[in-house]
Amino acid sequence: MADLAPRPSPEIRPLHVGKFFPPPYAGVEAHIDTLLRALLPEVRATLLAGASPVAGAAALAELPYRTLVARSYGKLASATLSPGVLSMAGQELSSGRSNLLHIHAPNPWGDLAALACPREVPVVMSWHSDIVRQRQLLTAYKYLQRRVLARVDRIIVFTPKHYDSSAQLHQLDVASKIVYVPMGIDLAGLDKGYADAAMAARLKAWARGRPLLLTVGRHVYYKGYDYLLAAMARLRSEAVLVMVGAGALTAALQQQARELGLEQRVLFLGEVDKAALVAALHACDMFALPSIAPSEAFGIASAEAMACGKPTIVCQLHNGVNYLNQDGVTSLVVPPQQVAALADAVDTLALDEALRRRMGSAANAWVRSEFSLDAMKQGTLALYRSLF
Repeated sequence: MADLAPRPSPEIRPLHVGKFFPPPYAGVEAHIDTLLRALLPEVRATLLAGASPVAGAAALAELPYRTLVARSYGKLASATLSPGVLSMAGQELSSGRSNLLHIHAPNPWGDLAALACPREVPVVMSWHSDIVRQRQLLTAYKYLQRRVLARVDRIIVFTPKHYDSSAQLHQLDVASKIVYVPMGIDLAGLDKGYADAAMAARLKAWARGRPLLLTVGRHVYYKGYDYLLAAMARLRSEAVLVMVGAGALTAALQQQARELGLEQRVLFLGEVDKAALVAALHACDMFALPSIAPSEAFGIASAEAMACGKPTIVCQLHNGVNYLNQDGVTSLVVPPQQVAALADAVDTLALDEALRRRMGSAANAWVRSEFSLDAMKQGTLALYRSLF
């Protein structure tokens, strides 16, 4: 007689492979951190990544999940030089300490770890974006991409547009592997009660009643910040801009602001902690994500601003950014690299408080209904369990 007794659910011990550890809490690093925290206590994951340019041993010790640090020898074409990822991932998976591999693409070390891991180990890939800028390297890298797409068992996309708009996901027929799991936003952590009071007071004093536009992100080419600064120089309104973040282009952007005479209209805050960021999100009147390339495939910072009831301005990238930011409902959408259109969008919101309130309310409702932590957690757990 067959044994019909229910079997206990297997313990799932995923190994996530990323590029860096947080902080800063932005982009892929922010998503992985949010996901691993959300999965607790049902699933206790391990994060394997290269050494963070910011986080030290003390910061890593405070993370509520297990961490493995692969030494980084620098960067090449946006990829970390962390060959230790391969040996560490292999040891984790072959020993059984971890029994599922979850890679976050694009990341060459994660791809190689997927190809090297034992065949019986299930592999999940979260597809964050296509590779856009490194076109020459991509010619060779596509061979590796295709092998990894064939190897993985499931591919997570955060919005339907992530799959529809991706050229690289369509190299093979992977439709049967695609699973939609929304990018969860830590809504509770954005409560105004967590805002840094000193930062809130500083921004209020600096704005002096002028409409405050906020942007948050690394200072890299695809963020389009040079176009945003050019737009600020041709505004009809008195709107001012606060920029949170830093990067390779910070000095050039600061020089551009000086040359445009924007010293009193643009405030560079650099990297800030979470409490200061929450203060900025609540202090602003509107948010801009002026990214010009599909390397920007979602925009966590814009989702956080929307959750705080702020309307957004984004560019038409035909991907997850435009699934999140709904033109005419939660957001104003303009063509990329169009300074005049970007300036008009800023002025439209800056000069119309009622429009800001209406769009901000719609943005808040949309993010809270579609991108909750629980939706991400339950979707991820269901996917994991389907593989055992």
